[in-house]
Amino acid sequence: MPRFRLETALKVRERLEKLYQKALAEQVQIQQELRDHKKLMEGALETHDLNLNQSKKSGFTVMQLQMSDHFKERLGLQMEVNKNQLKEQEQVIELKRQELTRATQKKRVLEILKEKQQQRFEEEMDRQERQEADEIAQGLPRNSVQSYENGKYTSTGPSITIQKHYRFMNRVM
Repeated sequence: MPRFRLETALKVRERLEKLYQKALAEQVQIQQELRDHKKLMEGALETHDLNLNQSKKSGFTVMQLQMSDHFKERLGLQMEVNKNQLKEQEQVIELKRQELTRATQKKRVLEILKEKQQQRFEEEMDRQERQEADEIAQGLPRNSVQSYENGKYTSTGPSITIQKHYRFMNRVM
């Protein structure tokens, strides 16, 4: 089979696609870390509220109440920052997905060209084999040369025809 002339470009596109896949995976991992951090902060807030309710029943000081308010305030600010980071991360992930989609489409175009070239080559080989088989069946050697000498037609190349016949028969079997 002939070499695909855009094979180098195809390999470059495959490598680019892998790089974009890796970049997307990294961004998804960052997003998951942000979600895990959000859950951790929500859990801390719930635990704090439970502890505060228990402290209210047993009695607590004004200082404890102020510390609780400061803690909730800081945690609320951190949760807001986390929420904004998650939104930004979703936008980054969407961009990475679009890049990956474009790279995959470009690679697929080259793959389709390669498949079509392969198909054309196979069709041409089949056509030549059928033509050879027809010539063998009809007894018309395609590559022999006929000449007229001393009132007779002579044919050169029957050995070539026989060799093609054996080659064809070996492919079929």
